[in-house]
Amino acid sequence: MVKVYFTPFPIDYFISPMNSSSFVKIGLSYGKTPSDVLESLARQGIKQPEFTVCFVSSELDQKQCIKEIKQSLKGHLWGLSSAGEFNGIQEEMTCGGIFLLSIEPLGDVLVSNVAIGKIEEKAEKTAKEIVKTAFEGLKFSPELLYLGFSGKKPSEMLKVNPFSLLVAHSRIGTEEECLKGICESVGRGVRIAGGSGADSLYLERVTETYCYAEEKVEKNALSVLALASTLKNGVGIANAFRPIPGKGAFVTKSSGRVVYSLNNRVAADVYTELTNCSSWQDATKAFNSHPFGIVEPVSGYWHVHSPAVIQKDGSLVFFSEIPQGSGVSLLEADPQSRVESTRRAVQRAIADAGYPEKIAAVVFFNCILCHQQAERLQTGRAEIKAVKELVGENVPLIGASTYGETGYTLSGTVGHHNQTTTVWLLGDEPITR
Repeated sequence: MVKVYFTPFPIDYFISPMNSSSFVKIGLSYGKTPSDVLESLARQGIKQPEFTVCFVSSELDQKQCIKEIKQSLKGHLWGLSSAGEFNGIQEEMTCGGIFLLSIEPLGDVLVSNVAIGKIEEKAEKTAKEIVKTAFEGLKFSPELLYLGFSGKKPSEMLKVNPFSLLVAHSRIGTEEECLKGICESVGRGVRIAGGSGADSLYLERVTETYCYAEEKVEKNALSVLALASTLKNGVGIANAFRPIPGKGAFVTKSSGRVVYSLNNRVAADVYTELTNCSSWQDATKAFNSHPFGIVEPVSGYWHVHSPAVIQKDGSLVFFSEIPQGSGVSLLEADPQSRVESTRRAVQRAIADAGYPEKIAAVVFFNCILCHQQAERLQTGRAEIKAVKELVGENVPLIGASTYGETGYTLSGTVGHHNQTTTVWLLGDEPITR
């Protein structure tokens, strides 16, 4: 049975554990203060959570909020600062709150561990060590998993993978380097999703970005939540964009996130022409609606790279790295594709999880530019409605507006994405089913 309480604050959202077929108990709360969300979880009967995902608005005192939450809540705590919320309780895009998702296993079906570290000069090496620490601390007993697969065909076990990793960055600009270390640590045997801690939604301030692990709240850091579960779970990714025919260029000079020239010309000049703008200043107004995309040949998925600023020399700075020699296309979106992309990200997570009949919870990492776009196109409510139509009206949905998204592309490459939604979905049924 599902109970939903609609009050200004706090708001409760409770999935009852009394159903004998449930393997987890979920608590979801949203409020303006730590006491709001903690009281909400207590009323929902959350007593022994294995872990809690926590997103705290950058408008609030990060360290004080996490201190109060951790002092009152058992289990591991992991999360990041957010510029806004993909809010399944209020069924719209919101800002300014604290969002908690607590997961309490009803049996030996899910274990977790967290780790955090400062990212300084050797980001790749440090990230590798952080992830290793997180997984080494997992107390996972796979015996039941092995017994469950006894007698099953290899084709029935192809997508089975008990390990997942949620990633939170707070040193903006080091995501790609950190992901190299993460991938070197875990190989291809772990599902990965996450995002970068955010400050203000419209970038008025970008200095207060944080990630959390337990009571630690850190800038310039990497925080990870390592999971091992015998329950179905999966990750998904999607964006709203498609290429505009005849609008493309080759990256003839770039370094990291800076593109100096396109087609052997000043990058800003070419972007201005592609967007039919009259000046560099005018072209900056097209950044949100017309990013660049690089296509993934096998799947046809467009990896979005969003421009951030035009420098005095005409170079373009992006929110993610663009390799020299790449072919880029100008992209566009509309309200329908905005809604459909959110639905598609969840559909892909469901497929990755092995199509569970029951879904316990969904966690979203939604770009601030997607949030801005949803406000401009007025699609926020429609996006959340589309997800609920797919997973069920009462399935808990929690999401943060982030400064970049971490996730697998359709052909299996882990990357740092812009204007994208990445998803982690937990099923309420065993992976042996």
